[in-house]
Amino acid sequence: MKDTVMANCYAVFVRAVEEGIAYGWNRAHKHTATPSPEAIKEAIEQAVVNEVCEYFNFSEFPPEEQQDE
Repeated sequence: MKDTVMANCYAVFVRAVEEGIAYGWNRAHKHTATPSPEAIKEAIEQAVVNEVCEYFNFSEFPPEEQQDE
């Protein structure tokens, strides 16, 4: 019998988002105690995207739909 290991993608995604939010919040407050709401949003957004991209790869087409050129 062949054993299979599968990742819980939802849990990995949630963890990446949570870590990104925490990092972004800290980053927004790095050089000022009172960053603007826009600066906070931008820092959190960038950090979340960076964290998610650490764990997930995105392509234009799923592998089965890719067309040979």
